[in-house]
Amino acid sequence: MTTPGPGTGVNADPDTNTDTSDGYTIRQYRQGDEQDFVDLYNEVWSAEKTVDWFDWRYRDNPYVDEVSLFLAEYGGRVVATAPFNAFRVRAGEETRLAFLCTDVVTDSGHRRRGLFRRTTGRALAHYAGRPPDERPAFLFNHANQFSLPGYERMGWEYYSSQVRYNRLQYAGSYVTDLVGGRLGRLAGSAATGLNRAYVGLRDRRAEFETGPFDVERRDEVPAGEFAACYGACRPDPVHVVYDEAFYEWRFAEPGNAPDAVYLVRRAGRPVAGLVTHRTDDPRNETTVVTVSHVVPAAGGPERVAALAAAFEHLLADYRRADLLRTTNPLVPAPILRAYGFAPDDRFPMSTLAEPSGLTLGVRPLLDGEWTLNGRPIRDAEPSLWTLA
Repeated sequence: MTTPGPGTGVNADPDTNTDTSDGYTIRQYRQGDEQDFVDLYNEVWSAEKTVDWFDWRYRDNPYVDEVSLFLAEYGGRVVATAPFNAFRVRAGEETRLAFLCTDVVTDSGHRRRGLFRRTTGRALAHYAGRPPDERPAFLFNHANQFSLPGYERMGWEYYSSQVRYNRLQYAGSYVTDLVGGRLGRLAGSAATGLNRAYVGLRDRRAEFETGPFDVERRDEVPAGEFAACYGACRPDPVHVVYDEAFYEWRFAEPGNAPDAVYLVRRAGRPVAGLVTHRTDDPRNETTVVTVSHVVPAAGGPERVAALAAAFEHLLADYRRADLLRTTNPLVPAPILRAYGFAPDDRFPMSTLAEPSGLTLGVRPLLDGEWTLNGRPIRDAEPSLWTLA
């Protein structure tokens, strides 16, 4: 597949506004746009984000000095956005930047005007002319069925659908909602009993050599120790760099602190870690705990055993949670199987949990650059999934 040139259809001068004959100005972020961005984001996504959240997400990024955001303005008001989060990625011994396309929104009254194409195209033109050490090697994103066709037309290729793995611990509320009425309540009660027996049996049968490991529960991510886990067992294909800067920034999101962090040691040496987030849903009085990060992203039997030790503690701490969840492919498959995590794209979870509908896609910034240090970016480590 040939990717379109980064300047196609846009003004390649990053300091000059694009054509405004139709009333729209396509430009880069300027100081003072924060509140307009947050207002538009909250309106489109029914969210409650703040300027502090904007500052964390875009201004505090440790890998670039500028706010990586392009927007469309109409009548002095921001009506569409194309923002990017910068991450370091590595292949073998080479490290570059990669940009995650995220928080793309368009005001409902300004859709079907080509604003996604124009704002994203402006960003491609802006970054394409930079020196290699400042230019992202590639862009990636997690697209749904609505945004994916537009990204494909601009050169993205998609190859990995998101699958969430769920350990249903108390099925009653979900079955009651699904069936409804008195029958739903009876079915929910029966489902909970069967469900509890099932996960209890899986836990008793799980066999991992966890004896050599010590597990500590923390309230905050220990950036230095997690970075050491990454450094000791680093993947060779294209992957996200989990350095101290990553951890100090990534888990500092206002209003979204981790619920628990697990650090695994062997003979005093940090070897693995997990991060969890918790969501309480008042609609059906359920608690969902998500394993949102795992380190290291590679390794052999010791990695599996170390993470299993963390899971033993996690399962004990969250035994009253209704649902435990993780997305592919954070957790090693043997752990998912042993502890009864089922994928949401197959029965029975497909009947209780709607799949995310997201697909991972990548695009080199320049034509033909589908490798990084000889490694195909199409085969990038699935750690790219962890950054949604």
